[in-house]
Amino acid sequence: MKNIAVLVSGGGTNLQALIDYQRSGALHSGEIKLVISSSPNAYALKRAENAGIATCVCEKRGRSQEEFEADILKALKENGIELIILAGFMCI
Repeated sequence: MKNIAVLVSGGGTNLQALIDYQRSGALHSGEIKLVISSSPNAYALKRAENAGIATCVCEKRGRSQEEFEADILKALKENGIELIILAGFMCI
């Protein structure tokens, strides 16, 4: 079973669909272990917290691309993430 991270930026409707799918037992190949948001105010963070999923905020504003990516990579490694889903993630 793969450890999954979902990267989000906003309300998290795509994330909620993934959470619901996981709760239904239909997600056999992995488990959502982490939600990373580019915005500290994203409602997706609340959805993740309500589902008991760890969260992390990695803001891009005022930082270099390298710093932003390094923070995301650090969070992924610390949580043993093997698969990433971009679900409305608005930062590249």
